[in-house]
Amino acid sequence: MNEFSTDGDTIFQNPDLKPLEDVKLTIKNSGIAQTVPALDEHWVEKKYFLNYEPIVLFDEEGRSIIGAKERWLEVVSYILNDLDWLLRLPFYKFWSNIVYNSRIMDSITIFLQEAPTYYALENFPNDNDLKEHLDRLRYVVLLILARLITNKESPAEYMSLSEHAHLLFQKNIFTVPIFMDICQQYGRNNRKIVNKIVNSAFALEPLYNEDLREAVQFIIKALRDIERRFEDCPIDQEGKAVLLSERGGANVEINLSTLEDLILYLLDTVSTINIFINIYLASINTFKIECFITKIISVYANTIPEMYKRLDDLAFKDETIAKYMELKHRLDVARVEILNIYRMLVYTDVKNTVENKNVILNSETEEIIEDFFNNLTHALSEKEFAIDYHNVYPITDDVQQLIDSYKNIDTMKCEFILNSIFTYLDEPDFSVASTSFKSIPKSLAGPSNSKKNRNSEEVDKNEVAGSSKEITRTKSDVVSIISEIKDILCDLGEGFLEMCLKHYNYNKEAVINAVLEDSLPIELKSLDRNLPFIPPDPEEASATIDNALGMQRLNIYDNDEFDIMTKDNIDTSKIHKGKRKDKYKNFNELLNDKSYIAQTKDIYNKYTIVTNEYDDEYDDTYDDQDIGSSAQDDIVEVDARPFTIPRVLRRQVNNDFEDTEENNDFNHVSETQVNKDNFVQDPALLRAKAEERRLLKQGFRTNNSPTKNVVGNPKGQGQTKEVLDSRNKKGKSKATRANHNRRAGSQWKRSHGMVPS
Repeated sequence: MNEFSTDGDTIFQNPDLKPLEDVKLTIKNSGIAQTVPALDEHWVEKKYFLNYEPIVLFDEEGRSIIGAKERWLEVVSYILNDLDWLLRLPFYKFWSNIVYNSRIMDSITIFLQEAPTYYALENFPNDNDLKEHLDRLRYVVLLILARLITNKESPAEYMSLSEHAHLLFQKNIFTVPIFMDICQQYGRNNRKIVNKIVNSAFALEPLYNEDLREAVQFIIKALRDIERRFEDCPIDQEGKAVLLSERGGANVEINLSTLEDLILYLLDTVSTINIFINIYLASINTFKIECFITKIISVYANTIPEMYKRLDDLAFKDETIAKYMELKHRLDVARVEILNIYRMLVYTDVKNTVENKNVILNSETEEIIEDFFNNLTHALSEKEFAIDYHNVYPITDDVQQLIDSYKNIDTMKCEFILNSIFTYLDEPDFSVASTSFKSIPKSLAGPSNSKKNRNSEEVDKNEVAGSSKEITRTKSDVVSIISEIKDILCDLGEGFLEMCLKHYNYNKEAVINAVLEDSLPIELKSLDRNLPFIPPDPEEASATIDNALGMQRLNIYDNDEFDIMTKDNIDTSKIHKGKRKDKYKNFNELLNDKSYIAQTKDIYNKYTIVTNEYDDEYDDTYDDQDIGSSAQDDIVEVDARPFTIPRVLRRQVNNDFEDTEENNDFNHVSETQVNKDNFVQDPALLRAKAEERRLLKQGFRTNNSPTKNVVGNPKGQGQTKEVLDSRNKKGKSKATRANHNRRAGSQWKRSHGMVPS
């Protein structure tokens, strides 16, 4: 720090217009004149510059942090005051503080690293006060960066270019990582200023290019480290041994937090590279090395799909669906950034060559085109990358442009590249000699659907028709494409996306890229981004004017179920061409048709699988008793007066054979036959039949148990043990059956004289 007080009068005087490093200033300290260099530590003020911190308003549990907003605003206000003070300093004091107070550049560097990038601004709190402070801080930092790259502010206040370059490089005021951070923070909205800062610094100090080459190798290593986390058997490209701790592999468990860090790291890396090479075009030759191009293709085709799978496994749940959509959007943006990087690296030289084309190929132009074809051939090894690149930047258009510009181009390589793309897209092959690429459309959606055996007249006809028409899509296709874009750009309206699709020939990748890069044309930027989707009116569509025919289409069958002009899907089963064949030729075929039997058989077969789920124990309580009408009465008992034959009319039976068995059998049959004629039934026979029925009912079981005596001897003579036991059993058995009102019933009978008292 300075030994002298700066309270004295100090006037910057440079009458000889010397550069700042040669200027000496005279100051007075306690009346003593002293000479101090204009660029010296003497002019450094004692100031402590605070560092920027990302704002955090909520804790891990989602609760608001008390005082977090006020603290962030206070810190940013202090930083703004210090940077405003720095900007107001004169030229010599400004550079003295920058060179000899490292806290200033540390504070600016931390802001460039920690400030929200273009893809993270949507997560910044939606608070006007917070946004105003952030915008103000971004503006002041950009002014300081612009002043740092300026070596001359007036004829008297300037420094030589060599000294300027020495300070920027040797004092680490600007480094390659700082240039990349500047491009990431300001390159999209302040392209001219950032372009001046970066290109001027590289022009002042060529040593920055050496640092850039080292940075490219570091980026390749960083991408390789990301790949290892998602590979089964990661292998070092240089053949070196890999530590087990460094080998991630696809089988290693990755939680959602780690996956989020890897996705954001990949997105930040590729988005920074993309904007940097767009601003500093001279860096294309540095990045355009085989290992870097191979690495970004490998990451796109292998690592990013694995990230999608891990994301589906970890976050595709109800409680984490918001985080799933956010990270999926980040991966989609990373894919677009990689495609843009590849486009810049392989096509920039071709574009410059075509703009300065010559009819005859010179050696340099031929080498550029050869290198372009080699890069495309190498990219075709990864199907996913080749298809996506072709959808965003049609290879057919690039090859067509080269065919039109140069006559001596290698057609065999052109055919190989195009046929490879068409194979991926399941399209027919093309021949350069037969088509001259005239049938390839200019749309970004892919190759033409033309057939290989199409003649030249059809090609010319389709070419004329295709040149005057735009690509049209059905309503269902448009709605489907809009829904896919809404998965990524969910804050845009369907109507706005429809207008963007019309402008970009319904190429959703081009629309997404234009929105993310903020490169929409003026007519689309002026539209309301929340514009809703309005489906076409079928009445209006049916009466539209056909431009090809020049006449209006009106029909009585408009808007019916078969109108293909207003409906996308028609039930073709109701449409029949020609004579319809009847199912039966005659009535006999109708009767002989037994096809319905198979249908009914299936119905009845279903009943066979029905099981009786009732499995209760069978109740056999009343099986041995005659209940109700379960026992059939004899016909004799049913008929009170059976018909009998009078005794005088009966036949006389020979009694000679009564003792023999045959006579007994005959008499038994005869009695059975003439039983109907008996006038009076034999009581003994009736009793025998009743006994037979009783035995039959009891299963021929005889009841030989003795009769239980409950009466006993007269009163006063005593009772035997058997009588007492019988009485006891009778008393106990009364509870086993009904015994209701028996006493009342007996009294009623006695009162009516039915029972002698």
